[in-house]
Amino acid sequence: MKSTTSTYDAFQYNMEFFNSFATKEETELIKPISTGKWSIKDIIGHIYFLDLFLLEYMVPEMKDNGVLPDFPDHDNYNEKAIQSIKSFTDTNPLIEEFIITRKKLIANMENLDQEVRFTIGNKKRKFTPESFLRMFVQHDIHHMEQIKSLAD
Repeated sequence: MKSTTSTYDAFQYNMEFFNSFATKEETELIKPISTGKWSIKDIIGHIYFLDLFLLEYMVPEMKDNGVLPDFPDHDNYNEKAIQSIKSFTDTNPLIEEFIITRKKLIANMENLDQEVRFTIGNKKRKFTPESFLRMFVQHDIHHMEQIKSLAD
C-alpha cells in the first residue's frame, strides 16, 4: 500500500540533505562538528547504521499486533556504528551505502499496510509505519541541525 504522506517525503528529503555532502572535501567531512563531537562522516555513519537496524530487524515485524525488538543500548550501538564506518576510508562510499539503504528502507515501509499497529518491545504504545518513521525523521532533523549550526 503506497503512502503519499509527508512523513515519507520528509525522510526522503533528509536523505537528500545527507547526500549533498558527497560534493564536500573529505577534510571538511571528518572534522568534528565541535570539540568532543562527531564529524559529519560520523553522523552519516550513525544514521546509516540505524537505518540498517530498522531495515533488518524492525520492518520485518511491522505487522498487525507485531512486537518489534527493543532498540539497542544507544551508547553501545553508537560505538559499533563508529567502529563499523572506519572501514570506509573515504566518506563518499559511505554516503552511497547510506543512500542505497535509506531507499530500501523507504520502499519497504511504503509497501507495508499503513494501517497495521504494532509495539516496540514490552511497551504499550502502538505505532503505525508512519508514526514509527516520524521518530526517525525527527532524529535526522536533530543531526541535520547540528550540521547546519556549523555554517552559522
